[in-house]
Amino acid sequence: MLVTVTAAAAGVSNAQTAVLHSLYGIGTDVTVTKAPPPASSSGGGLVTPGKTAETLNTLGVVPGLGTIDADSAQAVARLAGVASAAAGLALTDSVFHVPAARDVGSVGLGSVTSFAVDGVDLRHLGLGPFSSGNISQGRTFSPSDFGTNVAVADSGYATAHRLRAGATVNIAGQNFTVVGITSQAQGAGAADVYIPLDRAQAVGRFHGTSALTGELSTIYVAVANASDVSAVRREISGLLPTATVTSSASLAHQVSGSLASAASLATDLGRWLAIAVLFATFVLAVLLVSAAVTRRVRDLGTLKALGWNSGRIICQLMAEAMVVGVLGALTGVGIGYGGAALIGVLAPPLAATVAQNPGSSPPQGVSINGGTIHSVIIPGAQHTITVSLHAPVDLSTVAIGLLLALAGALAAGSYGAWRATRLSPAQALVDVT
Repeated sequence: MLVTVTAAAAGVSNAQTAVLHSLYGIGTDVTVTKAPPPASSSGGGLVTPGKTAETLNTLGVVPGLGTIDADSAQAVARLAGVASAAAGLALTDSVFHVPAARDVGSVGLGSVTSFAVDGVDLRHLGLGPFSSGNISQGRTFSPSDFGTNVAVADSGYATAHRLRAGATVNIAGQNFTVVGITSQAQGAGAADVYIPLDRAQAVGRFHGTSALTGELSTIYVAVANASDVSAVRREISGLLPTATVTSSASLAHQVSGSLASAASLATDLGRWLAIAVLFATFVLAVLLVSAAVTRRVRDLGTLKALGWNSGRIICQLMAEAMVVGVLGALTGVGIGYGGAALIGVLAPPLAATVAQNPGSSPPQGVSINGGTIHSVIIPGAQHTITVSLHAPVDLSTVAIGLLLALAGALAAGSYGAWRATRLSPAQALVDVT
């Protein structure tokens, strides 16, 4: 039970870390984001139908995120304990199809389609969401792509829109040549299209008005030593006091969905269940050895009558207890490995939902259904990803399990030996006769 429960808890902890890597890329230890100004929660002005139908294409920062000055990424990179820092710009390309005013009654207020665009720091391709994918067609970005309209499309988006290397995709009214297709892990919350950061800053707009030149939405940080993550996080918070600084540990408190429920269950139920089972195991072992000594009263008393001293009888009982303890420990570890393997096979995938800016609630809009106004989270304001649960068995846990099993055997053997030394040879001989 100790091995299985501990493995399950470790699996949930690893799943929480996987959320950070799924959202922000393998190698990312800390992310820096910023909430948008309060006035921006309205989402901009309304599009009013005119005399003729029109199509509007806008590229803006995803809902729930503000912007950070680009120089901040370099300042973070210079902090002690930081191995590297990459800049990123998460955008949403929205295409509004607005009907003519005379057609509103028949076709409604129009429609909107959107896809996620991520500006990639060409100097740090190994850090950030883009790093989690593998190029399945064409090529990846290169430093020479700076200032050019090139793009790498996610395989799912490419399949849905029949894109291949060499095709073009329209972003904010400009054509970008697709130079490669990248395959991301399923449910990783990847962007649909990746473009060079400088081009994202040039064609993007903050809520449709302010240019994004010299602005970022996210800084991805790799820490030189895993033990320094907390210290680096504090350093960045001191450097950028208005920013949201997130690590895998702090992100765990922001995750909702089935992963959060599994984490709560593993933390609360798992701990107390393991303690209860260990206590019951110790008590049961003592009772079994005590019962065994009781059944062997005549045998042990006869041995004492034949000249066995108490020390020899104690060694005999302790050796028997140790043999049983070792066999029980090995059997228990084997069953524990089996239980951990079953968790990996049978456990359903866990869903994790995190706001684009984990430090604040995702912005909300309104929807009208049946004449009733409802509050809804603005599309694109949060990530929902799927995380598979695996229960890894750590060798230290196995060692602890073995030690506890042997300790239980020694405790039980000690109690049995104590009872055996109190036996009266005379009483044993009376029982024999």
